[in-house]
Amino acid sequence: MQYAYRGEDNARAGKPGRTPADVKTAGGFTPWQAKTVDDAKSNLVRLVTTGTLAQQAQSWCMYKNKENGWFFSTGTDTQTAYDNYDFFYRLAIDGLKKVDWSVMKADVKGMSLYLNGTSLDDSTLIAVVWSVRPTELLIMTPVAAAAVEVKDGERWNPLSAY
Repeated sequence: MQYAYRGEDNARAGKPGRTPADVKTAGGFTPWQAKTVDDAKSNLVRLVTTGTLAQQAQSWCMYKNKENGWFFSTGTDTQTAYDNYDFFYRLAIDGLKKVDWSVMKADVKGMSLYLNGTSLDDSTLIAVVWSVRPTELLIMTPVAAAAVEVKDGERWNPLSAY
């Protein structure tokens, strides 16, 4: 997988939102519950060990509550991610590939695991897919601003330009 896509709105009518400058200031995209790759690895191990990963992924997909913020949502294609948002982002996720749950000595029903390494230990990018939403990639690790581009008309510009 080379890219994931994400749309976001600006703040308006009392609803929170953010601009590309805000995303740049934040350092990119980060799940609420994982500020580092090590946090994400620990979170994944905990959710798999307790048998709650699928339930947490479902809750996140349905409600996007901070309590279920082990992930942030992206689309595996532009159609999944874009719904007339003010800003549309492309995240470079080079090397991310589907792996068997056996790398974690687990079998998580209804979920697919994606890593950019051969094991959890050597991965710096972790994502999962809930089988009910096969084109919604739930990224569990931070994605740095340097890996993010913003669509401007027909062009993709680096987030650093904002």
